[in-house]
Amino acid sequence: MAFLNSDWRNFESTPAAEEKPDKSITIFDYHRLLSKTGWKTTHRIECPLSSERLTGKMVQKMQDKRILRTIGRTLLIVKKNICK
Repeated sequence: MAFLNSDWRNFESTPAAEEKPDKSITIFDYHRLLSKTGWKTTHRIECPLSSERLTGKMVQKMQDKRILRTIGRTLLIVKKNICK
């Protein structure tokens, strides 16, 4: 099975130094959830996206607020663990 994921953080309005990790959903959370429910991650592939999705004004606002933003997704390929 393939899962295409992105970290879910408040990076659009919060400076990186003020982000709260416990209020975020990251690729690590997806991996932990899949592992707990009997899935094994076999591949983790970074899938960059075009930076053209950001306008100059968006970039300027992010730079002014010292906000980080990623342009990409992570593809997790998993298989079901079968216990014998």
